[in-house]
Amino acid sequence: MDLNRFLRVPAALIAANWAGLLGVVSVAAVIPAFAGNARVMADLDEHGDVSGRVVFAQIRRTTGRDLPVSLAWWVYVLVGTATAWLMVTAFEGGTRVFFVGVLVPVYWIVGALIGAYIRSAATVSLDSDRAAVMTEAGRLVFTAPIRTLLTVPVVLAMTPVWALPPITIACGLSLPAWALSKTWGPTTTAAQHRADSDANHDPDAWNLSPV
Repeated sequence: MDLNRFLRVPAALIAANWAGLLGVVSVAAVIPAFAGNARVMADLDEHGDVSGRVVFAQIRRTTGRDLPVSLAWWVYVLVGTATAWLMVTAFEGGTRVFFVGVLVPVYWIVGALIGAYIRSAATVSLDSDRAAVMTEAGRLVFTAPIRTLLTVPVVLAMTPVWALPPITIACGLSLPAWALSKTWGPTTTAAQHRADSDANHDPDAWNLSPV
């Protein structure tokens, strides 16, 4: 057995994850970090050998473009956490059931829309502007609504992977990104643009400079 080939996939998962974690801790680059991991996992055969570089390129070249969505993500997480705490501590019985019934669909839809944006950011060209990413995200929502909605339960089902520190450090971003890549399926029209900007087979010539 070729040991290098056997270790290629776990090495790619770890490298993409560690690069993505740097983006997450920066706060401003959380969406590019997620999108970079999603880009790697959407085509692991092509990006496996340079997975860390792919994520760094995504972060460096799209942080400004995706900043509003990154901030919206943190608001979504903080408000969701605060709401869950209130559901447990401030409400009881029927009141709690009512608010859960009202809020869960809202959070589900918002999370699914953010997931569609991340998928779009991971498949369009790194040089695309925010409008192009939003357009692709809208296309995904309307052409694949079930897959869009499935992103939320898939992420929740993988909570032990991204919420437990030992696993998070190793593959807490890359494994959920891999699961979501299987949920979305192969890239479609956006894959044609991806190869023009982010697929460089020569690691020494990889362009990491911001545009």
